[in-house]
Amino acid sequence: MCCKLVAVHELEKPAQSWCEHCEIGVGCRIYDSRPKDCRTFYCGWLLDPRISDDWRPSKSKMVVKFEPKRIVIHVDRDRRDQWRKEPFHSQIRAWARAGMAYEGDVIVWEGKEALRVHPAGEQKLGPARKPTSAR
Repeated sequence: MCCKLVAVHELEKPAQSWCEHCEIGVGCRIYDSRPKDCRTFYCGWLLDPRISDDWRPSKSKMVVKFEPKRIVIHVDRDRRDQWRKEPFHSQIRAWARAGMAYEGDVIVWEGKEALRVHPAGEQKLGPARKPTSAR
């Protein structure tokens, strides 16, 4: 799912679209020469053994990404409400509560719309913006 949900700037691949180098169900056709964006990406489901198998991206249709002071959940645009289902919703709220202790954020991308999740609610942040070119 990372080959669909996550943007790869080096390939000019936008979020929410399959990478042209991905063979769905098999993997990356350019794995040995994949760009840095892909080489440095690690799925939170694989990194943290406390995250249950329910979060497996092929099953959940979500990808968890850990960033400094932030947890980002990319949700397949065809299943925008997936994160609101259990067991995901409770876990995301728990991450939001834990994040408060260190001024961290939990961001959910429902397709191309972002929300900041708080322990008791959420705040809409709006759609993704295309990066501007430096002149």
